[in-house]
Amino acid sequence: MKILTMNKIFNLSIKIIVIILTVFIIVVLSVGLFHTIWGIKEFFLTKSVGQSFNVIVVNILTFLVIIELFRSFIVYFEMHRFRLSTMIDPAIVFVIRELIVKLYGEQNMIWETITAFGFLLLCLGIIRSLAIKYSPSDETGECKLPSQYL
Repeated sequence: MKILTMNKIFNLSIKIIVIILTVFIIVVLSVGLFHTIWGIKEFFLTKSVGQSFNVIVVNILTFLVIIELFRSFIVYFEMHRFRLSTMIDPAIVFVIRELIVKLYGEQNMIWETITAFGFLLLCLGIIRSLAIKYSPSDETGECKLPSQYL
């Protein structure tokens, strides 16, 4: 009986922590979005369009990486376990962000760097596909994760 009570207390405290963290994530995303939009206004007023465009692209791509990380965090709390497919998504977005930043920043990228980025993206894509195909399922044989998260 004592263990059952401790489990209830633990589950209740986890739910409260998840609610607080979810609110915190929403606040952080809102502040990040406001900061990105405010930065766009400042760059157009103080710098040339070419310089502004590069900084804006980097800021927006960084924001997308943060969104993917927070999304995988929320999925963890909904499913109560880590899903490889939701952990690979931020990695793919981060690699694409780095590739785009390098392409904008450097005029002459060597072919080895582009090949390495391509190989890394291919490997991450294969891992994500295999993680979805061989995902653990419940008794009905269907995947527990809603299709919107795949």
